Amino acid sequence: MRRRRPRPRSRRVDEPDPQTAAFEAEGLLDGLDPAEREARLDLLRQLAEAGVSIEAMKRAVAEDRLAMVPIELVFTRECKYTLPQAMEQSGLSEGFVRRDLLALGLPYPADDELLYTDEDLESFKAVRQVLDTGLPEERMLELARIAGRSAAQSAEAILLTFVRQFLHAGDTERDVGLRLANLAQALMPSLGPLLETPTRLHMRQVVRREVIGRTERMEGVLPGSREVGVSFADLVSFTSLSESRSVEAIGEVTERLELRASEAAEPPVRLIKLIGDAAMLVSSDVPALVHATATLVREVGDDDVLPAMRAGIAAGPALNRGGDWYGSSVNLASRVTGAADPGAVVATRKVVDVAGSGHEWTSLPPRQLKGIGRAVEIFQLAGLH
Repeated sequence: MRRRRPRPRSRRVDEPDPQTAAFEAEGLLDGLDPAEREARLDLLRQLAEAGVSIEAMKRAVAEDRLAMVPIELVFTRECKYTLPQAMEQSGLSEGFVRRDLLALGLPYPADDELLYTDEDLESFKAVRQVLDTGLPEERMLELARIAGRSAAQSAEAILLTFVRQFLHAGDTERDVGLRLANLAQALMPSLGPLLETPTRLHMRQVVRREVIGRTERMEGVLPGSREVGVSFADLVSFTSLSESRSVEAIGEVTERLELRASEAAEPPVRLIKLIGDAAMLVSSDVPALVHATATLVREVGDDDVLPAMRAGIAAGPALNRGGDWYGSSVNLASRVTGAADPGAVVATRKVVDVAGSGHEWTSLPPRQLKGIGRAVEIFQLAGLH
């Protein structure tokens, strides 16, 4: 698709050509000023040439997403298989595929919708091959849920990043749609390596740090819980902040928080997730976790965009499932965080003992924390300011 020069008119304005008349009859040109009308008419003609139906255009206009249709065409241009065809050629059952799409967070398509490319078909066959090795379907669906969440976040982040960069004030639907479609076409070959390379590198890191010892080999199961340090760091007064600022301003705050957290979480510390105004860090190396948490709180305190941060750290057994962590130490770290003052890092006795002499701590009065059946000894990290 391309941007065209305005077409010379061979008819009077009140005598539109048949295609324009059809667009007008469907209400596709209603309520537009002359410049917007000319741009939309050009875009509609190009979409019609590309095979987009009037009904699809009407839905896009009603949903105010006509500018996105050219980009959608880039991602569907090579699609040649329906879901029934993909299932037939891969040998996957309809029952499994329904559950798999649900796990991935994707809708179940119509039987006649051309949705899959040759590469997509190979991925269907790869799933069948993995199942044929003996992996239970439930385990495959567990992986699908994790992959689906990650893929959805990546897709949204990639799209929003480029839209923010290349959306210009005063753009028409045609300007936005064709510019982003051309960009998507140029970047398509890079998307695979862009997403696959980090996954491969993370796999290598996981292999390096995981242990499958004699006990696991003899029993044929992976270890359940393991000893780790867990920290939660949250922004102080974020609720009141969100009520007083625009959605865009709050978006900038959360983006800055993610940036600061990802920079502070140097291996062997991992940023597990962001939960609104809080970051969760985990590491089997407790001294490194203390250092990363203190760095995060300090860096946020020096950031003019972000409110003050506080953090709490606990250590103990926790269970890793699907990239997230569960257990009493996770709950304790979350509760301990609430005992910290703005700009402070607090920790439990076990963290202080394991952290060693590289950090200085000040003892605070024991606290009775919600959900914890005993008073908890709490220590505050010294030297943050």
